[in-house]
Amino acid sequence: MFQRVAVFGLGLLGGALCRGLKGNDPGVRIDAYGRDRVRLEPALREGFVDSVEVIDRASLKGVDLVVVATPVISSIRLIETILGSPDIEESALVIDVGSVKEPVVRAAARLPRSLQFVGCHPMAGSEKTGFAHSTGTLYENSTVIITPHPANRGGDIDAVAELWTGLGAQVLITSPELHDLVVSYTSHLPHVIAGAVIAALSGFTAGGYPLERVHSFIGNGFRDVTRIAAGSPEMWRDIVLMNGDNIRNAISSIINHLGRFLEIMKDGSALQEYFAKIKDFRDGIQ
Repeated sequence: MFQRVAVFGLGLLGGALCRGLKGNDPGVRIDAYGRDRVRLEPALREGFVDSVEVIDRASLKGVDLVVVATPVISSIRLIETILGSPDIEESALVIDVGSVKEPVVRAAARLPRSLQFVGCHPMAGSEKTGFAHSTGTLYENSTVIITPHPANRGGDIDAVAELWTGLGAQVLITSPELHDLVVSYTSHLPHVIAGAVIAALSGFTAGGYPLERVHSFIGNGFRDVTRIAAGSPEMWRDIVLMNGDNIRNAISSIINHLGRFLEIMKDGSALQEYFAKIKDFRDGIQ
């Protein structure tokens, strides 16, 4: 469907896209761009891209799909540059993979060629970063959320949906505002909480119990809860800055629940009811 693709940002998501596209069609041409050309060269050596270059020297002539896979704030700047480029074909589509959508879509919608941009968020990934950790199967059995704006054409949305389903994903179409509200609870809040748990342990170890003394007390539960705290600081900085209002409300909800928990800590029956309700709800999440 897309025969020449330009990918800006060859990290986990961008790298997985390149691997998946080449796996489906070795003949597709993929040009990869990043801040550091040297860091792109492994993908070139392994044959998952056909050329690499720094972003400032990007060429969009003949490209029919542009994928922006950088942190959210830099993505907005890139999308503005790409859609304003005289080199981009009128038939080309531009998508992103950022986990905040409303600010990105709003910025793109202001541009004269806004109809060529379709916002996307693959609900896939890992705390690991970089091309080395990407796989061609990352998007299989995941959900990719597409967040159209009024200028988008139905056929273009269908083409983007087909791109993702071709990589094994399911597609959900919703508004950017609803997307940002829901993921503030399902994605962004968990990362904040994981960070808070790490910060609490860090403060504890600084108070006379060095990490080497407590390391043997760390089990799978702690590792499971805090795994995502190892994610990219740059990416998460941008997410919080761009979705701050929703995340702030989600944090307030957590604070309220913790306050309620403090009130019932000496009530055995209330505690059992609390944990039972939590378990029942969690058991319903697939």
